[in-house]
Amino acid sequence: GAAIHRRVQDELGDSQREYYLREQLKAIQFELRTHENRLGEADEYAQQIVAAQMPTPVRERAEAEVRRLDRTPSASPEAQTVRNYLDALVAVPWSVQSEDRLDVKAAAAILDHSHFGLDAVKERVLEHLAVRQLRQTVRGPVLCFVGPPGVGKTSIARVIAEAMGRKFSRIALGGVVDEAELRGHRRTYIGSMPGRIVQSLIHCGVRNPVLVLDELDKLGVGGRGDPVSALLEILD
Repeated sequence: GAAIHRRVQDELGDSQREYYLREQLKAIQFELRTHENRLGEADEYAQQIVAAQMPTPVRERAEAEVRRLDRTPSASPEAQTVRNYLDALVAVPWSVQSEDRLDVKAAAAILDHSHFGLDAVKERVLEHLAVRQLRQTVRGPVLCFVGPPGVGKTSIARVIAEAMGRKFSRIALGGVVDEAELRGHRRTYIGSMPGRIVQSLIHCGVRNPVLVLDELDKLGVGGRGDPVSALLEILD
């Protein structure tokens, strides 16, 4: 009987000791999380996700990443990777756009004031704006300007943005040999960034700027994929 009593006491002591250690571990984890302000970080990302008004699939993915960040030690490389990804997601202007000013006569006046001659080019631009005004949709052909350096290809695009009341961004493609610069890098890479087009959207702060893919003929083919084919897929 005495041996059974001692065994019961030992088992109770072990369970109590385990319970005590678990409670200590919970308290230490809570103190660490409070000290690192991890709870505030997760809440801040959650508020930014709501404010960004993301599409449902993107929002669900972002919320899953916030939960993952909350479970990851803050000093780990994985946590920094998740932070970079979330920072890029909330920075994209998912719902912010400028209001179009589709006045063909006003656009013609602006084009005539900024560029002398180039009648065929101006007529094609005005046709594009007129169709855009009638269709009331953002889908349509991509304008392609071809010509020697210095004839006004980029400046015409800048004037189109001015005439439509949109923001303007120029993406220089000269010398790009890595398709990851267009598609975006894998998020596990150190210093990974989204593609050039998404970076331009973030920089402009609106989802509908006039984007100029400049020096398209200088896209190179290097050892890291085919940027020309990647750009074609992105535009499609």
